[in-house]
Amino acid sequence: MKRLPLLLLIVLLLLFACERGTKPEVYGEMPVRINLEPALAQGVNVTLVRVAITKGSFSQQMDLPIVGSMAEGTFSELEMGTYAIDVSVYNGSLLIATGSGTGIVKPGETTTVHITLHFVPGGLEVTVSWGLPYEESRRVLLVGNSHTYCNGGVDAHLQYLVNAAHPEWRVVVEAQTAGGFTLENHCNDPNTLTAIATGDWDLVILQEQSSRPQTDPALFYQYAAQLNTAINQAGALTGFYMTWAWRNNPEMYVPIRDAYYYIGAYLDALVLPAGVAFHNANQDTLSFSLYAPDNYHPSIYGTYLVACTMLAGIWNINPIGNSYRPPEISPAQALLLQTIAWETVQSERHKVAQRHPAPPLPQPIEALPSLIIPKDEVAA
Repeated sequence: MKRLPLLLLIVLLLLFACERGTKPEVYGEMPVRINLEPALAQGVNVTLVRVAITKGSFSQQMDLPIVGSMAEGTFSELEMGTYAIDVSVYNGSLLIATGSGTGIVKPGETTTVHITLHFVPGGLEVTVSWGLPYEESRRVLLVGNSHTYCNGGVDAHLQYLVNAAHPEWRVVVEAQTAGGFTLENHCNDPNTLTAIATGDWDLVILQEQSSRPQTDPALFYQYAAQLNTAINQAGALTGFYMTWAWRNNPEMYVPIRDAYYYIGAYLDALVLPAGVAFHNANQDTLSFSLYAPDNYHPSIYGTYLVACTMLAGIWNINPIGNSYRPPEISPAQALLLQTIAWETVQSERHKVAQRHPAPPLPQPIEALPSLIIPKDEVAA
């Protein structure tokens, strides 16, 4: 479907909180003001602006009253935290534009969120941006094992890609890795904990050992949550680098995918769907291999696909046409991998925005609270 020119509407979300009486809970309000002037200037008739906010299992939507060129409304009684924001703009019953972003409700703070709305010609086409806070990440740490460090490191290739796209951002991407490490190993490694605590990171991305989300999801969830606590205490956000099914074991794909999306939803964390990108690439149709000779590590092509997926997933930057490619990869191969990465991220975000029901997961959420507790609170 062809997309008409982008329409940027600046959404001012004044996010603040106040304590309610003597209750210990802190709630916030999210006043939303959308300036429709850019749409009206292009002759677009806007009759309805619908805003939905989501945080974990909580979801609420509002049709904003339109007065003149402004659409305004306020979400109240919100818990502190990060909310996904979905905006749909209508002319009568026709959906004409969509977009998304995120906003953080914190005590006494005001946040401006920029949401890019894309015109939708003739039908529903959701183009989602995670917006703040992920797009503002300038210091990023990857925590993982050889799936992160092989082929020169996903961090190095991601650094080259983002530098090519936005050198003025001065992004720093580094990695804390060890061969064969699980998140449990990292959680008990002083080097990892020190790196998280002292790096002044904006975003820390966690990569679990490649088979554990399938073979022992409870341990994956437990130590992902413990590391998430350490990351949040350091003032950073958490993301997850979803790995893929081994080439000779394709049935790993669904449980790995679902486990990553599950813990991402549980922790309100970003999930970078590299495993879905591998699946979408359809290895059997490619003239090159995404896999190393061992059939589970990535080749240079696989690592480049992961880096392109991260570029799209973290900063909403379309990698198609990016000037950086490793010398082993031809321009045509780079373009194909860039396209797979971008289309995967957009497709997966569309599914999240539509809230499609996920298949049954390895462990129900009711069983998790007993597992997800900080290390220092575990009884002796």
